[in-house]
Parts: sequence; structure tokens; C-alpha cells
Amino acid sequence: MAIVDNLKNSIPDTLTSSERADVFVFFGVEMGMKHLLRPEAQPPDPNYIALPQEAPERYQMRADRRERPANFIARVYAPWLGKGLARNHLMHLDRPLYDALYNWLKKNDFPDWLNLPMLKELNDQQLAAMGLEDGEMLPHPSFDNGMRDQLRLYHAAKTRARMKRKEK
Repeated sequence: MAIVDNLKNSIPDTLTSSERADVFVFFGVEMGMKHLLRPEAQPPDPNYIALPQEAPERYQMRADRRERPANFIARVYAPWLGKGLARNHLMHLDRPLYDALYNWLKKNDFPDWLNLPMLKELNDQQLAAMGLEDGEMLPHPSFDNGMRDQLRLYHAAKTRARMKRKEK
């Protein structure tokens, strides 16, 4: 508790509540506890690139019909490789590509130069990046009262909107 009191006392009183919150978020991130912050309080990851919702290019429509699945993935999905894209995402984005990769891997080894992990491997990497050791748990987000209230209000608004549409 003494550390917290010292921290509070060393923050100038001239800071606004928003600036004060930013200081505490900064300390949380620096202490490796970013995962405990509410999503809206977490600082944006400068390396984050949203995963595509649609395939940028379809495997079956590729110009070079001799292009193998691994080379196609490296060319088309380069911005997302190593940044959260996993093999299972391909199943939803471009099923023929996913199937072609699966079949190609029956006779070929997965290339070392292609950073496209399976979902379990991606989860392992992301949990390790958070500093979690094997067997450690993250707190479940639903234990946060703020999030519980937000979910309750979301569902209430959704139900009311549905009822309003039925009335018309």
C-alpha cells in the first residue's frame, strides 16, 4: 500500500482527471498488466492491423495458376502475417485456399519463412507476450462491473429495438 500512496502523492494535483487516468494506465502498461485494463482504457497497439473481413484476392482467381498456396499467402496476406492472422482465418476468408494449403501440406513441409501459425500456436504466442506463465489465468472480463453493466444495457437496448420494430 505504501507504494500506491507514494505514487498517488507524487502525481501533481494540477493534472485533470483524464491526465491522472493516463498516468495510471501508463504505469499499468509499464508493469506488464495491460491485460487487466478495460479495453477502452488500453493504449492502442502501434503494430495492430485489423484482420481482413474479406479475402483481398481469391486463390481460385490468381493470375499465375502455378503459384502454390504458401507463395500465394505470402504475397496476398503479407500485411497480416505475424500480426494475428492464423491458418483458421483462411478457412473463413477463402475456403479453397485453406483446402489447397491443407492438401499441399500433405506432401510438403510447412515453410519456415511463412509466419502463419495454427490458432493454438497464435494463442500461445499472444499469452506469452502478455507475460503469462503456463497455468496462469487471466481474470474473466465479466467480473468487471462496468463491463457487466455495459452488456446489460446493450442487451436491453437490443431488445427494445427489436420490440419497436415489431410494433411497426
